[in-house]
Amino acid sequence: MTDANRRYVKHFTLAMIAYALVLVGSIIAIRNGELSGWSAGLASLTPLIPALYALKAFIQRYKSLDEFQQRITSEALLWATGIVGFAAFGYGFLEGAVEVPTVSLLWVMPAICGVFGCVQGVLYWRAER
Repeated sequence: MTDANRRYVKHFTLAMIAYALVLVGSIIAIRNGELSGWSAGLASLTPLIPALYALKAFIQRYKSLDEFQQRITSEALLWATGIVGFAAFGYGFLEGAVEVPTVSLLWVMPAICGVFGCVQGVLYWRAER
């Protein structure tokens, strides 16, 4: 494992641990009634801080990749945002036409990350054929 990958894993892992702890803490504080109104709203946004740190780690890793890996990563991210974006767009049209369950925007980022991972795997597989 390269130094850049080791650094990425370290920082991303720390960010995800912090994210989980802050998320649980904010949920507990809000549900226990310790916070309300704007303070609850602000507390609900606190998990974004470690998530942004994870994004920073991802961007730093991206910059350390060679041109081929950057191309695969960029293309995977384009496909992921396009697929999730068009799925959301289509679902929005569907909501206007028929009765469907409401889907929270909370699921957009995990969907992009999941589709990104799948597409990146496919792109690397295709490049190796």
